[in-house]
Amino acid sequence: MKHRGNNDRRPRNRPRDADAARTRDGDSRTRDSQGSHTRDTPGSRVANAYERGGKGGSRRDDSRARPDERRAQEERPRMRCGAPEFRREELPARREVRPDGAPMSVARDDAPRRPRVEDDGAHVFGVQPVLEALRAGARPVERLTLAEGAHESRLREILEIARYADIPVRRVPRTELQRLAAGANHQGVVATIAAAHYTHAEDLLDALSARVGTNDPPLAVVLDGVEDPRNLGAVIRTVECAGAHGVFVPERRASGLTETVAKAAAGALEYVPVARAANVVRLMEELKGRGVWTVGTAADAPKDYTEWDWTQPSALLLGGEGEGLRRLVRERCDVHVRIPLLGRIESLNVSVAAGIILYEAVRQRRKSREP
Repeated sequence: MKHRGNNDRRPRNRPRDADAARTRDGDSRTRDSQGSHTRDTPGSRVANAYERGGKGGSRRDDSRARPDERRAQEERPRMRCGAPEFRREELPARREVRPDGAPMSVARDDAPRRPRVEDDGAHVFGVQPVLEALRAGARPVERLTLAEGAHESRLREILEIARYADIPVRRVPRTELQRLAAGANHQGVVATIAAAHYTHAEDLLDALSARVGTNDPPLAVVLDGVEDPRNLGAVIRTVECAGAHGVFVPERRASGLTETVAKAAAGALEYVPVARAANVVRLMEELKGRGVWTVGTAADAPKDYTEWDWTQPSALLLGGEGEGLRRLVRERCDVHVRIPLLGRIESLNVSVAAGIILYEAVRQRRKSREP
């Protein structure tokens, strides 16, 4: 095998001049002793091999090559153990593995690490909803998550209750809190609580029937297919403010008690019993059997909502967005009422309609109690 380059055809184990090779070796060692970062040059390897009688290296000194040859050598990929050398920025992504051996996510070596926030359980976010959840104590609060730099004055009462109840409090960046709140306005605080529970339908029916014949007759709301969680939360909030006694929602094709519902309810979910009904029509028959009138809403109803006697045990039925009450549900109602619409829009928001009718019931019941 012959040494290539610079028209040098001599065998690589026979240097042109041993003294010159030693001189080059001496120069290399002198540079090393001065602290510069140099590697063992081909000249030093050849000289050492000549002295030992062995073979020298096959690569020549790049520093002595012509400029065009040096440039060509720099452009060729360097090899190490038969594989190309990669720079740090060219390193492939590595896969992190959890302690149990399962893969987590693909992340680069130089990717920034951020604190991980556990997101198990249901979340209630916002100053007022969190405060009401702590005051009610209906569901245990596992921990509070606060945003770094949140106003202490707004959270003072929340922190006092948490300290008294020995609830863990942790602070995280606002980006993490935004992830827990699913993009909603968290106001700097999120409470992680047990999943929202429903009241059993039979228990709520028993509680309503127990009020029949009393000075505070039952007043409930039955929602037939309300799918928007914000509307459901707003209705629950109105029910609590009007002093009604419960809400029924269908098991299918309706919104459940999500974090968005709790936010829209502004803490009312802690006080209003919400039960799920497998069949709304069957639920209506149960209400009728317990002495409760079923009052449906319809745009073409024969009477206004103010013409119904709300001092009687009543269950207000409200339809979903767009369709209103379904045909079978509408046919089984004892009576239908309407809210007069004087503009060009055909219907009101379901939560607005609930507020109008429920406060008419409040007005009539307060008037009936006056001496």
